[in-house]
Amino acid sequence: MVKWADISLPKDRGGLGIPASRRMNVALMLRWVWWILRGDGGLWLQLVESKYLQGQPLMACSHSAGS
Repeated sequence: MVKWADISLPKDRGGLGIPASRRMNVALMLRWVWWILRGDGGLWLQLVESKYLQGQPLMACSHSAGS
């Protein structure tokens, strides 16, 4: 077995260059938040707004389920 910390090291430092999953998840979720706040999302934004936000602004949403 190999430690995840070793696998996620950059290739030039002996790792496999696989990004840390928690950091990548946070980065991707912040990207979604940026798109929602800008209103730049098209159909997927309409789906998110109708399912989760239900007419409320993003910062007032109390829905905490999901990743």
